[in-house]
Amino acid sequence: MTATGFGPWKLQVVVAAVFAVIVLAISGGLIWYNHGEVTTLVRADADARFDRIVSRVRDEFRNGLHLADVVLDTATLTIETDVPEDHLGAVMRGTLHDLEQVLPAATAFFAAWDDGRFVLVQSLATAHLPEVTATALPGAAYALQFVEPTLDGATARWVVTDAEGRPIGEPQVMPTGFDPRTRPWYAPAVAAGGAIITQPYRFATMDQVGVSLARKSRLADGAVFGIDIGLAVLDRTLADLRKERELELVVFSRSGALIAHPDGVRYRTEFREARAEHLPLLGELGSPILAEMYRSFQSVGTGRNFTGALGAQSYLERFEPIGMSMPDVVLGIAYPYDLVVGPADRIRYVSLLIGVGATVLALGIVLVAARALARPLRRVTGDLGRIMRFDFHGGGPGGSRIEEIRSLSSAIDVLGLTLRSFAAYVPGQIVRGILGQTLVPALGGRRQPVTVLFSDVAGFTALAESLPPEELMERTSRYFGALGEELIASGATIDKYIGDSVMAFWNAPEDQPDHVRRACRGALGAAARIDRLNAEFEAEGRRAMPTRFGLHTGEAVVGNVGSVDRMNYTALGHTVNVAARLEVLNKIHGTTILVSEAVRQEAGEGFEFRFVGNEVPRGAREPVPIYSLVGLREEAGS
Repeated sequence: MTATGFGPWKLQVVVAAVFAVIVLAISGGLIWYNHGEVTTLVRADADARFDRIVSRVRDEFRNGLHLADVVLDTATLTIETDVPEDHLGAVMRGTLHDLEQVLPAATAFFAAWDDGRFVLVQSLATAHLPEVTATALPGAAYALQFVEPTLDGATARWVVTDAEGRPIGEPQVMPTGFDPRTRPWYAPAVAAGGAIITQPYRFATMDQVGVSLARKSRLADGAVFGIDIGLAVLDRTLADLRKERELELVVFSRSGALIAHPDGVRYRTEFREARAEHLPLLGELGSPILAEMYRSFQSVGTGRNFTGALGAQSYLERFEPIGMSMPDVVLGIAYPYDLVVGPADRIRYVSLLIGVGATVLALGIVLVAARALARPLRRVTGDLGRIMRFDFHGGGPGGSRIEEIRSLSSAIDVLGLTLRSFAAYVPGQIVRGILGQTLVPALGGRRQPVTVLFSDVAGFTALAESLPPEELMERTSRYFGALGEELIASGATIDKYIGDSVMAFWNAPEDQPDHVRRACRGALGAAARIDRLNAEFEAEGRRAMPTRFGLHTGEAVVGNVGSVDRMNYTALGHTVNVAARLEVLNKIHGTTILVSEAVRQEAGEGFEFRFVGNEVPRGAREPVPIYSLVGLREEAGS
């Protein structure tokens, strides 16, 4: 844009010119409004309404699957399968119990092996298991099934527990013909590189439709973990969206099977009592409008709004796939055409009257208002830009006589104070990522390479017991200030302070191709900084705070964990565990910074390492070489 473009124009001139154009457009549009334009308005209004419905249903479906996929991904990385089956069942029950708190639609968690073994944890909140009589006992919350193949055929052992995992009643053992390897999720999960999802099917233990997510274990060959997700939540979502009885909403398969409906439970229950060999079809429910919607879908397929008819009544209809992962599941919407046209006709005439009156009134005040807005808006815009650059200095009270602008100015001042306070509690990279919309504050994460550091103060317990709480707080604040400053200077994201320990990681949320080198420099800088701080403590007649560090690099799941109202941006997985365990090994070897073989290989030639030995970190199976990070190579050789 040149210097004679829009940039140098005064706001009041621009507002007056824009307003004149708007007046002419409104006047001409209202004068020449015709039935075709009303029809366009009707379809646009219906399209926007249908878009909101489609978005809400898709979000409900996608969010549930995403959360279950994150849990499943973590389970395949962390749950060991070569443990006693009762111990595995207890771990899986705890996982399902935690998942139910944030995803009530999760009904079961299971694991299967290539030799036919199977472990199932089934929530009894809505399920009915006639083969397990103890489910009728008070307090029964979960049923655990252990299928064990034998030479004489497979046997199933059922154990019922309360919500805390305590057994209720006696275990029941019975023969079974169940073989998990024949289930539709087993072979695809073994062959796939990630999670697979089944087509919707009716659960055998409850009157609802659901899907199964499955994923092979990353810790054991031939093992598959899976989660059953009930779709009854879609029934409730459609019921909430159905503000008017005339609005018809239904989720169905391309073959016409009913999956969700505001009256889905009633339809499925009535159909099951009559015939239970398949899911109810839309044409079998006794609803003329649902049957007509499926006929329209067969004719037009998915896409934007269509016009359908049932007798003399016309409908606006929409058919959209519910999600990319389920292309054969369709959301159908139908609304009587006349109910939308009537309000549109009234809008046509009322808007004409309002437009004329508003135009005459607004012409007299537009220039005055523009003049009053321009000056304070420039100041407010400058203040907002300064805050977005994380510059919290400057600004002042608003000088406008317009209350809204004064309120906006005050709100921006509060925003600056809030962001400044927020950045003191949350890593700055995360705050900037949220403001820049590169980070979404939603539960979930993604797998990526990271370098993780753990630190710990040697002898901190004895130090804490010997100091008054006030002095201990002052000492640890100085300590964490020095340590945190060095780590942040190297590009680290400080995850959390755990007592006297620090967990930090590199390469998230911002990509850092040299994250291993950054981590090594950060650890060396932090160790040196703590040495200087300890010299200050000793000069003051205080005990030093010697610190040990552990570094490991590898893949982890990085993202937000917690609940919808309290999240923590963190890293999870085996890589994090190894870093923590390397820090502990410093105490055995008398070292300060212990790193893994992976760190040594990827750090490059600029660092000096000393081989310490081969160790089996707690939780690992095989010994791994570990090294002491001595310093920068140029420093080591000088």
